[in-house]
Amino acid sequence: MNRLHERIPLEKRNEIISMYLNGDNSIRELSAYYNVKADTINKWVYRYRKSGKIVSLQLQTKSVDDMARKKQEEKSPEVLELEARIRELELQNLALNTLIDVAERNGIDIRKKSGAKQ
Repeated sequence: MNRLHERIPLEKRNEIISMYLNGDNSIRELSAYYNVKADTINKWVYRYRKSGKIVSLQLQTKSVDDMARKKQEEKSPEVLELEARIRELELQNLALNTLIDVAERNGIDIRKKSGAKQ
């Protein structure tokens, strides 16, 4: 047996096969998420289909997007607070730039021009 297969428990392999066969995820998505070569997953699926074994398609009903969302939820409160603050500041920056653009369209020079006298 391939050494790579020995590192990945049979239950996890069956989960990956199940997720692929459910049609929720592509082999590429599963490969990226589980850090397993796509060729390896292809071999597992091929062997599964050839063997006629039954792998419960209910093992994992989450898609990779759901799992990524779960990772997002696992972030520390500090990281979530900082991300929220970044979004707030980006919106504030957009609002201020929009206000300046509107003012300048109406003949009010707000942005400092190069070479301006003070």
